[in-house]
Amino acid sequence: MESTRVKVNIFGQSYTIKGDASSEYILDLADYLNKKMAEVSANITKGTPTQVAILAALNIADEYFQVKDLKNGSYSAIEEKTNKLIAMLDEGLIGDILSRIEAVSLED
Repeated sequence: MESTRVKVNIFGQSYTIKGDASSEYILDLADYLNKKMAEVSANITKGTPTQVAILAALNIADEYFQVKDLKNGSYSAIEEKTNKLIAMLDEGLIGDILSRIEAVSLED
């Protein structure tokens, strides 16, 4: 993929970002960061741009870890259910249940 150069404005400063992503994606990232920095700035007094950037980065890192934990928890739940279904198959329980369901369906 070809490198993209995009000019963005983050917290009143202009930056030229070079990356492999599309210009729309880079602009979306810059917009998201700019909004996060504006939120932080609105909640602190006398914060330097560096302090605002660090607090915004911490907020974004927190969001990332929450999503990562949620994703890992979802995978764990899916894995647990899959293992239970495999155990039921191994024990022949699902075959019995499916046979009963088919029998009931045929009766209708």
